[in-house]
Amino acid sequence: MDRVRIGVIGCGGIVKAVHLPQLQSHGQADVLWCADVDAGAARDAAGRFGVPHSGTDFRALLREHPVDAVTIGTPHNAHHDAVMAALEAGVHVCCEKPLAYNLSQAQEMAGEARRRGVITFVPFSYWFVPAARLLNDLIDAGELGEILHVTGYYAQGNALGRGPLAWRYQKAIAGSGALGDLASHLFSLTSLWAGPIARLTAQMKTFVHQRRLPGSETEMGTVDVDDDVQLIGELAGGGLVNLSASRTYTGRGNYQRVEVSGREGGAVYDNSKPDELSVCLGRAWRSRQAWGTLPAGRQHRLTQMHVFVNGILTGKAPAEVRPNFEVGLEVQKVMDAAERSAAAGAWVDVG
Repeated sequence: MDRVRIGVIGCGGIVKAVHLPQLQSHGQADVLWCADVDAGAARDAAGRFGVPHSGTDFRALLREHPVDAVTIGTPHNAHHDAVMAALEAGVHVCCEKPLAYNLSQAQEMAGEARRRGVITFVPFSYWFVPAARLLNDLIDAGELGEILHVTGYYAQGNALGRGPLAWRYQKAIAGSGALGDLASHLFSLTSLWAGPIARLTAQMKTFVHQRRLPGSETEMGTVDVDDDVQLIGELAGGGLVNLSASRTYTGRGNYQRVEVSGREGGAVYDNSKPDELSVCLGRAWRSRQAWGTLPAGRQHRLTQMHVFVNGILTGKAPAEVRPNFEVGLEVQKVMDAAERSAAAGAWVDVG
């Protein structure tokens, strides 16, 4: 295969800011159509990026303009229908995180993709921060030894503003709040670096209960998703995790800090410094409790949508293209366990 034909389902912010620009920058990807429930949004995306077709019915577009793959960036409650239609058409599928509205949908989606044998992809974008990939290389090389602790937080402050009751604040559409939007990234990074979380206890809280309705300055609607989630747990490998994700950190725009500590070394990933890690590696550094800066290399600079397209072009096995639906399902299991734990006020097993 010399080129990959791609359809777009959902034309919101993440698709226009990330998916479409990265696909166009690849050089061997041709976007044939854009679909969105809002015809104007589909036309706007198609016009902006020079895509020849647009419409509101992605099933019709799949039939009328065949593609090799689709990328899906709809609200969370629409992921399942779009993914299942694409899988039925036999095409490769990229679907935004979190993979599904709930665990049962994620299991069905991952199971059908497995049965079809297609390449899948979930854009956990922080896997592609150079520092995150450098840390993964260090762990794979044994530089940190057995992982004992993963401690981190993801902080935003946007829920403290006067923004309207957008779909991300509504459970019927989003499924969850900070849990799916932010904590899912921490869960995916933990999976990348340290393997699955086996058991956990979690707390979820909403601090801002009312938001103005879109288009109104006075009418208010109810926020019924979480603003914050805190989780402690145990890795399948025996290490411990302590993770927090919040939309209510004053003064934070989009900040992550994760410290990974092993028996032989430690590293701190900070997404405000994407090209370097703070590390303590080797006996001489450990004995002096000394830390230094380690730069990422050119090999750590990958573009996420290019990884998806390259996997199709080169005929890679689905398991080789990651993060895939299996990673998305693992993250969804942790999300489900966090919700169960928060509701029961108890430790729960994941999965």
